[in-house]
Amino acid sequence: MTNPRWRAWSEGRALLLPLLVVGAVSLWFLPILALAAFAFAGVIVFAFRDPERAVTPRADVALSPCDGRVIAIRQVFDEHWQTDLTEIAVFLALSDVHVQRSPLAGVIEAQQRRAGGYRPAMTEAATHGNNQFSTYLRTDAGPCAVTQISGLVARRIVTWVGPGDRLAQGQRLGMIKFGSQVTLRLPLDVAVLVNVGDHVVGGITPVARLHGTSSAR
Repeated sequence: MTNPRWRAWSEGRALLLPLLVVGAVSLWFLPILALAAFAFAGVIVFAFRDPERAVTPRADVALSPCDGRVIAIRQVFDEHWQTDLTEIAVFLALSDVHVQRSPLAGVIEAQQRRAGGYRPAMTEAATHGNNQFSTYLRTDAGPCAVTQISGLVARRIVTWVGPGDRLAQGQRLGMIKFGSQVTLRLPLDVAVLVNVGDHVVGGITPVARLHGTSSAR
């Protein structure tokens, strides 16, 4: 079984190895091509990094599921849970870590992939219309959903967990390759602790304070 620490690197290997081979082969007869190949290889290494983080579990707050910038906070109707929820949308730039983490401890009730387009990830159109993958968590605080959304550059969403898995707070869920968006949905009675424009760090930044417990349905 792959160590969670190296899953992101393994996802980038298919892109990284050919670039290194091209760079090595062309180093002596076409230095410019070698330089370009090694530069792109550096971008891949940076984009697929997955720094280890000391996650401090907290039962009273939901932690950010990803790195990035908060672009929207709103009330939405969730079709899976059949109720209104608070949604926090985060835009991941190319420079952000692209590994997602569980915002709360809980059990995965279901997952759903929705086909869509590849609009710029910082837009609301991307939230509703892009290719995306949702993970629905049953938690002590109530219903929770984390949705990984592709962007203009992102073309693949990867998940490392499945229905029935019990997740610890801050545990890795998967990743989106390159620029993208992630939304977190929580019960309406949470107190949101971030504002639009704030930068958040996955598994570290508290994004909402929870109020009591409730059943998911």
